Amino acid sequence: MEILPGIHTIPGVKLSKAYLIEGETLALVDAGLPWHGRTVLRYIASIGRKPEELSHILVTHSHPDHTGGIYRVAKKTGAAVVAHGDDTRSRRGGGSTLGYMGIFGALPVPMPFLGRMPIVTPVQDGELLSIGGGIRVIHTPGHTDGSVCFLDESTKTLFSGDTIFSDGTRISRSVPFFGYDDQAYRNSLKRLAGMDFDAVCGGHGSPLLDGGAGILGELLDARPDPPTWGRFLMSMPRRLRRSLPLTGEDP
Repeated sequence: MEILPGIHTIPGVKLSKAYLIEGETLALVDAGLPWHGRTVLRYIASIGRKPEELSHILVTHSHPDHTGGIYRVAKKTGAAVVAHGDDTRSRRGGGSTLGYMGIFGALPVPMPFLGRMPIVTPVQDGELLSIGGGIRVIHTPGHTDGSVCFLDESTKTLFSGDTIFSDGTRISRSVPFFGYDDQAYRNSLKRLAGMDFDAVCGGHGSPLLDGGAGILGELLDARPDPPTWGRFLMSMPRRLRRSLPLTGEDP
């Protein structure tokens, strides 16, 4: 489903989000769970494009709900898998693969979450990828050490993974997981708030299409402390009763 010119959310990718950037070639941002690889490939065909037109798979972070579908998509398309080096592990014989907690994406077995990912093309903060009008790599550690956001500078669209996401109106911050670094996360949020972007295409929820940087700045001013698991769980009964999104911060 095209949400902005040349930017698609991929229907059928559940629990997390995957996005397709369409131009002369295609680029995929994250790939959902292992069984979503086929969903991604079917969507590419449904818009009249060919799998081999996919040149890059951009990885926002190494959590398996965002990387599980990569193996199938990369094997079918030959696309380069792009990720920050801090979310990879060295491979015996050279190169790096995606890795989380030393387990997911690390073992050569045909099981969900455990199958070894393709060799990664590492990127660093500030790199400009030659995709469309240019995709800027922004290293945003905190949620994981190697979390990155990808900024489409031509459309001012931020692909933010789990660093920030939205419910279509409000911006939300993620709760801590294993590997979370509170101070690094706070610094990353402050850095993002000072950047120039309009749309936020996060790893969960619904994309926010306008005013992204300003809304993030307002959130940080009003609530400087990121959410905790305790606050998130306490809000669940109210969310369910009022049919509020599960990805948003406590309203």
